[in-house]
Amino acid sequence: GAGAGAGAISGLTQDGKKTKATGVAFDASVTAGGEGKMSKPGFLGRDSRSKSDGAALKNNLNSSLHGTGTGSTSTGSGWLRGNKVAAVEEVKTPKKKKSGGASQAPSSMSKSSARTGAGSGSGSGGTSANKSTGKQKKTKKNVIMQCWPYDDFHKDQQKYYENISERDVGMGSPRRRRGADEFGYNSGSDEDDMDMHGNGHGHGNGHYNGHGHGEDVGVFARESIFERPSDLPSINEAVQNLSLLDFENKAEERAITIVSTWLFDAGLIDELLVNGASGYGQSSASIGGGQSTSIVSVKSSEGVEVGAHGFPLEGGLKIDKEAEKLRAGTQRELTLINTRLNDGVAASGSEVQELVNAVSATKSELGRLRELATYISSGYKRDGNSGSQDAKDGLLLAEYPRLKRAINARRNIFRCFRELEFFSQIPLTCDRLREELHQGEWTANEWNTIRDVCMEHVELEILLVEAESGMKAWLDDEEDGDDDSSMPSIQTNRSLKKSWKGRQAALLAGNHQVVDNFLSQHVKNVWELGDEIRMRILSGVGSAFDLALQNPAGMVALVEAVEVYERAAEQYKVSQGYGDEESVSSDKNHLRFTDMRAAALAQLYQDFELRGLEVFRAIHMQAADLAEEDDALSHQFNAVLRAATELVTEIDVVKNQMAPCFAPHWHVEILWSSCVAHVCSNQIVQQIGGPDGQQLPELSVTQLLDLVAWVEFFRETIEDAFPVIGTINAKKTYFDERPDLFAGNEKVVNMENAKDSLAWVNNMLWEVHRLAQDEFLLRTRSETDKWITKVYNANHETTQTREGRLVTSLCEDIFSLAGIQLRTIRERLTKKSDALVMAVCLIFSQLRAQQLQSRDKFMRDLETCCASANDFQRMSEKVEDVVQELIDHSELPETSVQMLEDSCGALVSLYSGDAVYAAQRAHCFIFEPIEEAIGRDLFGRKWEVELTHNELAMTLTRTLEDFMGDLETFLDEFMLKKTVDALVASTVVFYVKCLLLRSEKHNNNKLPYFGDTVLAMERMDRDIYVMRNYFDGLSEGMPALKKVVEKEFEVLTTIQELIRIAAGISDSEAMHFILPLHKRVKDINITKHVVGDLWHLAQPTEERAIWEQTESMEADLLAVCEPDNSKIANNRMTVPGLRLDETLAKICIESKRKRPVHATAVENMLGALKKNWE
Repeated sequence: GAGAGAGAISGLTQDGKKTKATGVAFDASVTAGGEGKMSKPGFLGRDSRSKSDGAALKNNLNSSLHGTGTGSTSTGSGWLRGNKVAAVEEVKTPKKKKSGGASQAPSSMSKSSARTGAGSGSGSGGTSANKSTGKQKKTKKNVIMQCWPYDDFHKDQQKYYENISERDVGMGSPRRRRGADEFGYNSGSDEDDMDMHGNGHGHGNGHYNGHGHGEDVGVFARESIFERPSDLPSINEAVQNLSLLDFENKAEERAITIVSTWLFDAGLIDELLVNGASGYGQSSASIGGGQSTSIVSVKSSEGVEVGAHGFPLEGGLKIDKEAEKLRAGTQRELTLINTRLNDGVAASGSEVQELVNAVSATKSELGRLRELATYISSGYKRDGNSGSQDAKDGLLLAEYPRLKRAINARRNIFRCFRELEFFSQIPLTCDRLREELHQGEWTANEWNTIRDVCMEHVELEILLVEAESGMKAWLDDEEDGDDDSSMPSIQTNRSLKKSWKGRQAALLAGNHQVVDNFLSQHVKNVWELGDEIRMRILSGVGSAFDLALQNPAGMVALVEAVEVYERAAEQYKVSQGYGDEESVSSDKNHLRFTDMRAAALAQLYQDFELRGLEVFRAIHMQAADLAEEDDALSHQFNAVLRAATELVTEIDVVKNQMAPCFAPHWHVEILWSSCVAHVCSNQIVQQIGGPDGQQLPELSVTQLLDLVAWVEFFRETIEDAFPVIGTINAKKTYFDERPDLFAGNEKVVNMENAKDSLAWVNNMLWEVHRLAQDEFLLRTRSETDKWITKVYNANHETTQTREGRLVTSLCEDIFSLAGIQLRTIRERLTKKSDALVMAVCLIFSQLRAQQLQSRDKFMRDLETCCASANDFQRMSEKVEDVVQELIDHSELPETSVQMLEDSCGALVSLYSGDAVYAAQRAHCFIFEPIEEAIGRDLFGRKWEVELTHNELAMTLTRTLEDFMGDLETFLDEFMLKKTVDALVASTVVFYVKCLLLRSEKHNNNKLPYFGDTVLAMERMDRDIYVMRNYFDGLSEGMPALKKVVEKEFEVLTTIQELIRIAAGISDSEAMHFILPLHKRVKDINITKHVVGDLWHLAQPTEERAIWEQTESMEADLLAVCEPDNSKIANNRMTVPGLRLDETLAKICIESKRKRPVHATAVENMLGALKKNWE
């Protein structure tokens, strides 16, 4: 089929040269009415849907560049990205319009818009990409084609889906199979797998008919088309350091990406794929034919979709509506931007003009300032000549010293008259200030009024102080004045002073008295006003605590009123060059600025101290009223602690709320802390009978806890406010004296003394804390012993839970009381208290000691053993819960947490071990009836001859089975496993013990014990099989039991083989089985006795020989297992009757049989056994 396409693709041509990007992926279609619309975007790029569109695109490209082409897959740059309309440079745009009213492309599209072109392409089985709208002449003309390469693509797509559905029906399952792409577009058959790898070939538009076109499907299956473009970077980042040409290309790429994102977000891809460009062509103008088609009307009863401005959206497809919405939204945004730009341009003109005017005014003012600066410069002659510096600076008056002197004189005279007028108005000013001071009293602005009065009053003091100093200095000045050569027509200061002093010689004899007399009236008036102001300031400072909290602004004004005088004094010292206080208070100068800060600090310190004493004074008065009551002392102690706590709490209040109202050098927080520390420490020391705590034993436990908690709270507060206090050792004690916080300078707090006093109080109270803590721990130990002993000695009835577990009330009784005690301690102490950790560890220690002492008395029978095992296990869990709760609700340091966990671990380990001990101790009560039933007959004559079916072993297993039913009900799974392990060991020990006791009763040293040793071995084989078979059956539900059974029953096999060797039934060597036996019993003496007893049963005449052989093997036996000389019998975790070596040792110790060995050797062996096992 023939087709035509337009649009330059940015990429590489067949010649390998890069073409110029001269358009976007959309053509501008123009309707008959002249309104331009965007044509439907072509779906170009590597993410092609099938081979058909790629082939058509290739044909169009080849036809544009070379004239002809064959179908192949396109190689674009991405999904709607970088695909631009190619321009055929050879064909130019016609200049005239064609008849018929068809509009042509605007001339503005010369470079940036698509140029027209024509071409032809061929392909097998395909249809034309665009049908011709009319006969085209061979002359050059403008032909604009839509970018969509294949309008009938939806037909192929429909066939493709029908083919898939037919295959899915044939396969019976439409599920995705191996080889399918991410959308599952294959049936999963073997033929599809072959087609996926490109078997067959495709032509033209790429119809999929099931055979020979696998390449099309493979391309479609492997490529992902539903890929949203990545988010664009900001415009600032995108256009940074770009040239103009690159800027244009970047703008085009961003436009394409924006439209591509819009297509994806608006959900237009499916509609674009199914309907192609035909739907949009009906609603847009037809350019090639020169005819405009009307918009297809929507014939539906549902109405027409209306846009943002109330106009119906054109087009019947979703893409038409979305395009209209996008166009309208873009137009609104552009309008808004245009409006803002116009406003900015309009505003910029006036702003620029205003800026120009400001620059001009500033320039003229700078010139005027430069001119005026010359009048205030030092322009005098030096030694009658102008200096080089004056010439360099270019001063206007440098050459005119007299004029300069005249200007300075004018200024000095003006200042002199101004100060004289101010001096003359001092009485009136003082009266006015007094009036303002009295009028402002008890008003809302009282403190602001005081500050304003102080600022004016200090100016009066400055004038008088400077007047006194200046006048007396002028009288005492003996140095030469100005050089006459510099101002020959002006009388010098020196000549004036000489003439005046000559006339006033009599007055000067009074040593500056004349100056003092001259200023006395004003000095008296001003300084009396200063005293009145100081009284008002001190009255305010006396209530500084309440004032700072209720009226912070007033407190700030009061402090500023005080600081005005200090700043004036400091500035005066700097201006006069004084370096110390002695220089200021010289003999000739008597006037000093009113000392406000020293008086204010002293008053503030006194107010703080009285505030603390007043709190305790009220408490003592109340205690005096209750003196006749029995608990009067207790009430007083509790009240003192509450008051002390309140005062210490206010340290944070002072630091955070009050201190910001004062200047930093007032150190209000340390003043308050020092007062609180000394007042509270004195009161508490009196309550406990002095620093040694003589009355601590008379306090109750709760009072001791409160005292410990208060000291910890005080220490934490002080060290948080002043971290350095914790590292200071006090230089002196302050029992009988008050700390001097203003030593050296009354205007400044002596921080060294203040910190030293706080450190002394902190360390002294910590010693009180230690004494109170020790007394508390003693009380805690005593009380804990009482209630723990009472609980352990009480009778606890055994009950069954809903699951059938046996329990008693021991756990609940202990931890209910322990919980109350711990809760009381935790509520009284702080979250960081070490006393809390020590108290908990003490209680755990007492519980552990009582458990060690009282464990065995709870295990009286099978039921109590099971109940004890459950109780001890619950107690271990309860301890862990208690400790975890303490840690979660406390803020303990790492060392305290570790101490708590160690104490908890020791108690939990004890309870857990005792729980296992109690569970395993149940074997004693299980084997009591077994021993009574079969103990006498086992290995007897009846067992050897009559009981041919191993009835005794069967009795043992049936009895164990009967008890197992109860154990499964009474114990949980873990404890049941431990009990079964004990039953396995107990069974082996019971069987070996019965065998060796028969050797003890056999007194014949020539004949064997068994009538028929072979038959006896057969009986033992069957017994071992019956017992082991029973436990192997239990191991099905307890996998770990198999190893226990194998380990325990191994010794029975060893003993059985030794008997066979002794009887001559087996040809094995005895030493090969003595070594495993010794490895189990781990004692050479026990090994000798057991081996000798076995030979005594099977071959008495060889007993001495085997004894000697065993002694000869002593080195080998020691190498296999070293002897354990520890006190094994005293280990409390050793369950009676479970250890084979312990049972064998007791049999050897209790043996009365004479052995064919030397008596001394027997005595030595018995002594060693008794040492380890008794």
